[in-house]
Amino acid sequence: MLRVGLTGGIGCGKSRVGTLFSSLGVPVLDADTITRELQAPGHTLHAAIVHHFGPGVLDARGHLDRGALRSKVFTDPGERQVLEGLVHPAVRATIEERLAQLPNDTPYALVVVPLLFEAGWETHFDHVIVVDCDPSEQVARVRQRDGHSQADVEAIIEAQMNREERRRRADRTIHNTGTITDTELAQQVADCDAALRRLHNQAF
Repeated sequence: MLRVGLTGGIGCGKSRVGTLFSSLGVPVLDADTITRELQAPGHTLHAAIVHHFGPGVLDARGHLDRGALRSKVFTDPGERQVLEGLVHPAVRATIEERLAQLPNDTPYALVVVPLLFEAGWETHFDHVIVVDCDPSEQVARVRQRDGHSQADVEAIIEAQMNREERRRRADRTIHNTGTITDTELAQQVADCDAALRRLHNQAF
C-alpha cells in the first residue's frame, strides 16, 4: 500500500479535495480530525497539554480552547515546539495504527496533514500532493469560514511554508483557484487517483 500525503496552505481546500478522494473509494485519514480526537478530555494528550499550558487553554466545558492555545504558541517558537512535541508523536502513532488496519489489497491511502512539510513528515510518505491556490483566495476563504480578521489570516499564511516551496517539494499539485470549477477539480482528483493506482501496480 502506498502512503500518500495531502497538504496545502490554510484555506486552499484540502478537506474538499480529501472528500473527492474518499468518494473514489480511497481511505482518507485527516491529521486535524485525529488531533481533535486525541485532545478531547480523558485522553492522555489532553492532560499533557493542560499540564504544560495551564487551565487557561480550556473552555467552560473542560475542552481545549483551540483559539486560546493558538494564541499562546503563535508568537512563541519555544512554546510552539513544546506543543508540537506533544501532539505530533501521538497523532503520528494513531495514523500508523489506522493505516495498519487497512486491508492488504488497498492500493493507497491518503493522509491529510496541513503542516506536512513544516513538521518534517514527508519522509513518512511515498508520494506528496499539494493543494494550491492564490494567497488572496486563502484570506477570503478563511475569513468567511472562521471569521478571522484579514491581518490574522495573513499572519497564519506568513507563518506557514511559502507557496512556491510547497509546490517545489510536492510530487504533484492540485490547483484549486477561484477559476477552477467543481467538475475541473474532481477531474484533477480522478487523474491523480488513476496515476497513483498505476504507480501502485508498477511497484507490485
